[in-house]
Amino acid sequence: MAEAYYPGRELVLGGPMVLWRGRLVFRENIRNKHHKYGVKLCTLSTPNGMVQKFAVYTDMADDLGDNQHAKKVVIYLIQGKLNVGHSVYLDNYYNSHDLARSLLEQKTHCTVTLRTARKNTPRAIQKTRLKKG
Repeated sequence: MAEAYYPGRELVLGGPMVLWRGRLVFRENIRNKHHKYGVKLCTLSTPNGMVQKFAVYTDMADDLGDNQHAKKVVIYLIQGKLNVGHSVYLDNYYNSHDLARSLLEQKTHCTVTLRTARKNTPRAIQKTRLKKG
């Protein structure tokens, strides 16, 4: 896709679920979601929905799996788009303070809802109370 189309400044990284009830080794079962069974994808797309790159989440020991899984997936998907000035909007699953710092060092901005309970989130950020509205 990169040879045919280069996206604009804004990119979206999300994790849609492809519904699947058949037999697969890496099928996801997320009980509190509307779509409980399926194959989880990690996609990099433009804001209008054109998918640029994707990876299938298999939850197995591979190059992307370990305690830094979310960060590795983001870096893998936006490879080739770093140091150009893109802005990436991330799904809640992919957020971390380390990832935001790493992307900023590579001239890539990110916007995400921060989960304060994540590991390695600085205490100053955890204790900050924002005004509503």
